[in-house]
Amino acid sequence: MWLWITIALLIAITFFVMVNSNENFKLSGKFKHIKKNKFQHKILESNIYQESFIEIIGPKIDEAVEVVVTAFLIQDLNNLDREYAIMVLVNDIKLGYLSDEDALKFKKLLKLSNLSEKSGINVQALIHGDWGIGEESGNFKINLNISKDLSDSEII
Repeated sequence: MWLWITIALLIAITFFVMVNSNENFKLSGKFKHIKKNKFQHKILESNIYQESFIEIIGPKIDEAVEVVVTAFLIQDLNNLDREYAIMVLVNDIKLGYLSDEDALKFKKLLKLSNLSEKSGINVQALIHGDWGIGEESGNFKINLNISKDLSDSEII
Protein backbone atom coordinates (compact mmCIF):
# COMPACT_ATOMS: atom_id res chain seq x y z
CA MET A 1 0.00 0.00 0.00
CA TRP A 2 2.77 2.42 0.94
CA LEU A 3 4.56 1.57 -2.30
CA TRP A 4 1.52 2.67 -4.34
CA ILE A 5 1.16 5.87 -2.35
CA THR A 6 4.86 6.64 -2.81
CA ILE A 7 4.66 5.98 -6.56
CA ALA A 8 1.50 8.13 -6.89
CA LEU A 9 3.20 10.92 -4.94
CA LEU A 10 6.32 10.77 -7.14
CA ILE A 11 4.18 10.87 -10.29
CA ALA A 12 2.22 13.86 -8.95
CA ILE A 13 5.40 15.76 -8.04
CA THR A 14 6.98 14.96 -11.42
CA PHE A 15 3.85 16.14 -13.24
CA PHE A 16 3.74 19.36 -11.21
CA VAL A 17 7.42 20.12 -11.87
CA MET A 18 7.12 19.33 -15.60
CA VAL A 19 3.99 21.43 -16.06
CA ASN A 20 5.55 24.39 -14.28
CA SER A 21 9.12 23.87 -15.50
CA ASN A 22 9.07 26.87 -17.86
CA GLU A 23 7.23 29.05 -15.37
CA ASN A 24 9.81 31.74 -14.58
CA PHE A 25 7.39 34.27 -13.18
CA LYS A 26 5.85 34.65 -9.77
CA LEU A 27 2.62 36.52 -9.25
CA SER A 28 3.17 39.02 -6.46
CA GLY A 29 0.11 41.23 -6.60
CA LYS A 30 -2.31 43.04 -8.83
CA PHE A 31 -3.09 46.59 -9.78
CA LYS A 32 -6.03 48.25 -8.11
CA HIS A 33 -8.59 48.95 -10.81
CA ILE A 34 -9.06 52.67 -11.24
CA LYS A 35 -12.62 52.53 -12.54
CA LYS A 36 -14.78 49.82 -13.93
CA ASN A 37 -14.06 49.31 -17.63
CA LYS A 38 -11.87 52.40 -18.01
CA PHE A 39 -9.03 50.97 -20.06
CA GLN A 40 -6.92 54.03 -20.81
CA HIS A 41 -3.31 52.84 -20.55
CA LYS A 42 -1.97 51.93 -24.00
CA ILE A 43 0.80 49.42 -24.67
CA LEU A 44 3.70 49.81 -27.12
CA GLU A 45 4.47 47.67 -30.16
CA SER A 46 1.15 45.82 -30.25
CA ASN A 47 1.29 46.05 -34.05
CA ILE A 48 4.15 43.52 -34.25
CA TYR A 49 2.25 40.98 -32.10
CA GLN A 50 -0.87 40.62 -34.26
CA GLU A 51 -0.47 36.85 -34.62
CA SER A 52 -0.29 36.58 -30.83
CA PHE A 53 -3.51 38.57 -30.50
CA ILE A 54 -5.21 36.24 -32.97
CA GLU A 55 -3.99 33.22 -30.97
CA ILE A 56 -5.72 34.64 -27.87
CA ILE A 57 -8.87 35.93 -29.60
CA GLY A 58 -9.50 32.79 -31.60
CA PRO A 59 -11.22 32.45 -34.96
CA LYS A 60 -12.85 35.36 -36.72
CA ILE A 61 -16.49 35.59 -35.71
CA ASP A 62 -17.22 39.33 -35.87
CA GLU A 63 -15.43 42.13 -37.70
CA ALA A 64 -14.61 44.00 -34.47
CA VAL A 65 -13.33 42.54 -31.22
CA GLU A 66 -13.56 43.79 -27.63
CA VAL A 67 -12.66 41.30 -24.92
CA VAL A 68 -11.60 41.85 -21.30
CA VAL A 69 -8.72 39.63 -20.17
CA THR A 70 -6.26 39.40 -17.30
CA ALA A 71 -2.79 40.59 -18.28
CA PHE A 72 0.45 39.89 -16.44
CA LEU A 73 3.23 42.51 -16.25
CA ILE A 74 6.73 41.15 -15.71
CA GLN A 75 10.29 42.17 -16.48
CA ASP A 76 11.65 40.61 -19.69
CA LEU A 77 15.15 39.61 -18.62
CA ASN A 78 15.99 38.42 -22.15
CA ASN A 79 15.36 41.80 -23.81
CA LEU A 80 18.68 43.48 -24.53
CA ASP A 81 17.15 46.42 -26.43
CA ARG A 82 15.68 48.09 -23.35
CA GLU A 83 17.14 48.83 -19.96
CA TYR A 84 13.75 48.27 -18.29
CA ALA A 85 11.72 45.91 -20.46
CA ILE A 86 8.34 45.20 -18.86
CA MET A 87 6.34 42.86 -21.05
CA VAL A 88 2.59 42.37 -21.15
CA LEU A 89 1.50 38.73 -21.21
CA VAL A 90 -1.97 37.23 -21.62
CA ASN A 91 -2.21 33.45 -21.27
CA ASP A 92 1.63 33.37 -21.29
CA ILE A 93 1.65 35.05 -24.74
CA LYS A 94 3.55 38.33 -25.17
CA LEU A 95 1.44 41.19 -26.57
CA GLY A 96 3.78 44.15 -26.13
CA TYR A 97 5.77 46.24 -23.68
CA LEU A 98 5.28 49.18 -21.36
CA SER A 99 7.00 52.33 -22.57
CA ASP A 100 10.48 52.94 -21.11
CA GLU A 101 9.07 55.72 -18.92
CA ASP A 102 6.26 53.46 -17.64
CA ALA A 103 8.66 50.57 -17.10
CA LEU A 104 10.76 52.76 -14.81
CA LYS A 105 7.60 53.82 -12.91
CA PHE A 106 6.56 50.16 -12.69
CA LYS A 107 9.89 49.24 -11.10
CA LYS A 108 9.50 52.12 -8.63
CA LEU A 109 5.99 50.88 -7.73
CA LEU A 110 7.42 47.42 -7.06
CA LYS A 111 10.07 48.91 -4.80
CA LEU A 112 7.50 51.03 -2.92
CA SER A 113 5.42 47.88 -2.41
CA ASN A 114 8.49 45.98 -1.11
CA LEU A 115 8.35 43.56 -4.06
CA SER A 116 11.24 42.06 -6.01
CA GLU A 117 12.10 43.42 -9.47
CA LYS A 118 11.22 39.94 -10.74
CA SER A 119 7.68 40.18 -9.39
CA GLY A 120 4.73 39.88 -11.71
CA ILE A 121 1.58 41.92 -11.36
CA ASN A 122 -1.92 41.16 -12.69
CA VAL A 123 -4.12 43.83 -14.24
CA GLN A 124 -7.36 43.78 -16.20
CA ALA A 125 -6.89 44.59 -19.88
CA LEU A 126 -9.02 45.18 -22.94
CA ILE A 127 -8.08 43.62 -26.26
CA HIS A 128 -9.80 45.54 -29.04
CA GLY A 129 -9.58 46.05 -32.77
CA ASP A 130 -10.59 44.51 -36.06
CA TRP A 131 -9.36 41.90 -38.50
CA GLY A 132 -7.86 44.35 -40.98
CA ILE A 133 -8.31 44.60 -44.71
CA GLY A 134 -7.09 42.10 -47.30
CA GLU A 135 -3.74 40.54 -46.45
CA GLU A 136 -3.41 42.29 -43.07
CA SER A 137 -3.48 39.93 -40.10
CA GLY A 138 -5.34 42.35 -37.82
CA ASN A 139 -5.44 45.74 -36.15
CA PHE A 140 -5.55 44.64 -32.52
CA LYS A 141 -4.39 46.59 -29.49
CA ILE A 142 -4.39 46.11 -25.74
CA ASN A 143 -5.15 48.73 -23.09
CA LEU A 144 -4.64 48.22 -19.36
CA ASN A 145 -7.13 49.19 -16.66
CA ILE A 146 -4.67 51.47 -14.86
CA SER A 147 -4.23 55.23 -15.01
CA LYS A 148 -2.45 56.86 -17.94
CA ASP A 149 0.26 57.98 -15.54
CA LEU A 150 1.49 54.78 -13.93
CA SER A 151 2.71 56.79 -10.91
CA ASP A 152 -0.94 57.28 -9.93
CA SER A 153 -1.52 53.50 -9.77
CA GLU A 154 -1.49 51.28 -6.72
CA ILE A 155 -0.46 47.64 -6.30
CA ILE A 156 -2.63 45.67 -3.87
